[in-house]
Amino acid sequence: MLNIFLSAIKIITLLMFLLYAYQFYYIPVSLLRKSKVFPDAAPRRYAYLICAHNEADVIGALLDSIHDQNYPKELISVFVVADNCTDVTAKIARSKGADVFVRNDKSRVGKGYALEFLLDAVSEHGRRWDFEGYFVIDSDNLLERDFTLEMNKAVAAGNRIVTGYRNSKNYGDNWLSACYGLWFLREARYLNNAREILGLSSHCSGTGFVVHRDIFIKYGGWRYFSLTEDIEFSFAMVASGERIAYCPKAVLYDEQPIRFADSWRQRIRWVKGYFHSYRLFGPKLLKGMTVRGSFACYDMLASTFTGAILSIACFFAYTAAITTALALSLPWIPVLLGFIKFLAGCYGMLMAIGAITTVTERNRIYCKKEKKLIYTLTFPLFLFTFLPIAIFAPFSKQRWPKITHTRLLDIAHVKRGD
Repeated sequence: MLNIFLSAIKIITLLMFLLYAYQFYYIPVSLLRKSKVFPDAAPRRYAYLICAHNEADVIGALLDSIHDQNYPKELISVFVVADNCTDVTAKIARSKGADVFVRNDKSRVGKGYALEFLLDAVSEHGRRWDFEGYFVIDSDNLLERDFTLEMNKAVAAGNRIVTGYRNSKNYGDNWLSACYGLWFLREARYLNNAREILGLSSHCSGTGFVVHRDIFIKYGGWRYFSLTEDIEFSFAMVASGERIAYCPKAVLYDEQPIRFADSWRQRIRWVKGYFHSYRLFGPKLLKGMTVRGSFACYDMLASTFTGAILSIACFFAYTAAITTALALSLPWIPVLLGFIKFLAGCYGMLMAIGAITTVTERNRIYCKKEKKLIYTLTFPLFLFTFLPIAIFAPFSKQRWPKITHTRLLDIAHVKRGD
């Protein structure tokens, strides 16, 4: 029995290497080859769609950054849904010139439902398809002045879904916000950037992406309501043969959690949403991978959840091996040492990935140098905490947790590391 578990560990470890080896190739691609540069283009009309639930502390700064865009003001319209708000979010948004729609629906809770409501509200005002594209932006975000300009170039180049470079608004607050920030910086530079260089499909990650009206018309508007509506949307698009482009010069900033309890609840939601998206679109992605030979479908499956499944399997295999050895009075210390060696190898690999990202993106990480070093060392710990979260998530009844955003900053303050 012990040999069976030890063989399972070897198989799982080999599978993890084989399934993820391609991501190591992404690193030299992103380092050695030039990022995609989209040519200048005539400005087009865009709408910003913002879903806000009690975001009075931060939404004003986002709207200021939209109004400050280096882009013709008459070609940008801002629509906000005050979603089940009990504060003055709607009042602040209106004072900043946004068109605000109030939604009170406690039965259909989540950003996906709020987006559907907002698109329908815009439609009722006769303006639904007046725009070339629709930006999906979170209310705690900030945008660099050229964000719209650069995204417009990518859309004009023929891309129908484009995501940008997601940076952190509060990287230096503590190790948790920094690890989130490093996670998204790595996704931008060493996943999406490499995918764009190679002509593959990127992933939409929560915020900072634009969808051409043709996509909404083709697929019937917004129809993605899981706990991770962004992943569900990405799954659906890639499974349908659509390509998600990446624009490295379109930079936005996102506020990250600083309390582990908030992070736990947020990532429980993510994992539950992954499960739901896999149930909905996993078979279609498998079909696209095997029938159409789509590497984008494989990449979507592998990079979102397969690693978590294999990590859980490896953890239980080691636990079962150690328990079996103890029960049968067999040597168990070598098995335990093997487990420790496995964890140490994973820690070293993840720290190397974090270090590479920190070094290459250091000029875009706005905090003190010593913090950059310390937070690189803690990056693997952050990822390790996904293991208990992934184990616990299927049994959790949690729906949509509220993450409080309070960092009222402008771009200048962000870059000073305040």
